[in-house]
Amino acid sequence: MNQDAKNIRTSLQRAYIGLQQIARSNNIFHRLYALKSGLWGFVYKSRFDSYIIIINKNLSTEMQKEVYLHEVEHILYDMPDVGYFIGLDMQYSTIENEADDFAKAVMEAANYF
Repeated sequence: MNQDAKNIRTSLQRAYIGLQQIARSNNIFHRLYALKSGLWGFVYKSRFDSYIIIINKNLSTEMQKEVYLHEVEHILYDMPDVGYFIGLDMQYSTIENEADDFAKAVMEAANYF
């Protein structure tokens, strides 16, 4: 692995750890599980008022981070208004596109790419 790749990996790890600490202080937790192909992740609110983000452990580390940020966007911007939503094949909906844009913007702002 060249030095640039090592530097990028280190930055990703540091930024992700910082996000995890902030999330935990706001009752946001994540778990990695083997999910079906095509299901990258989802979030739900537990009966203890914590948010649990489930992420497919079969994804690359970078994709897991993007999924994590995507689900955080749902927690911050969608769940307070909607409460909950259940859907399949929602990947092209406005709510999903906005969460994707949020995740990519955060990753770009942190020099992930």
